[in-house]
Amino acid sequence: MNQIISCNSLDPQLYEAIMQVWHETGVTNPARVDSLQAIQHSLEHTGTLLYCEIDNQVVGVVWVNHDYRRLYVHHMAVLPAYQNRGIGRSLLAEALKIAKSTGYQAKLEVHRDNPAARHLYASLGFKDLDGYITMIKREL
Repeated sequence: MNQIISCNSLDPQLYEAIMQVWHETGVTNPARVDSLQAIQHSLEHTGTLLYCEIDNQVVGVVWVNHDYRRLYVHHMAVLPAYQNRGIGRSLLAEALKIAKSTGYQAKLEVHRDNPAARHLYASLGFKDLDGYITMIKREL
C-alpha cells in the first residue's frame, strides 16, 4: 500500500519536487500558471495536495480543490518509472475520500488520448460527461 501525504501548505522545496513530476509527465506548462503563489493560494482556501514519496522523492501527486459543490481533481501525475504500481489509484482513492467526507461530487478532466488514465478513472467509478466540451480562456 502506498502512503499518501496530504498537505495544505507548500514550501519551495516541495513545490520544486512536485513541479518536477508535473514537468516530466507533461501535466504542467507555462500557460497553466502553476506558480508557487497560485498553488499556495489554493491550499490556503479550498485546495489540498496529495502526494506519494518513495525514498524521499515525490513520485506521484494530485491537486484537489472545491467550490463547495464539487471536488475538482486535477494535475494528477505519477512519474513514468513508478507507474503501474498502484500509486495513481492510491492518490485518486484518497481524493475520493475527501469528496465523500465533504459530500461533494468528484469531477476531473482527462485527455482523450490518455487511455491508461481513462481506464483508472473508470475503474473507480468516473463516467464520461456526455455532451460537454471543455473550454478555457487563459489570457484575460
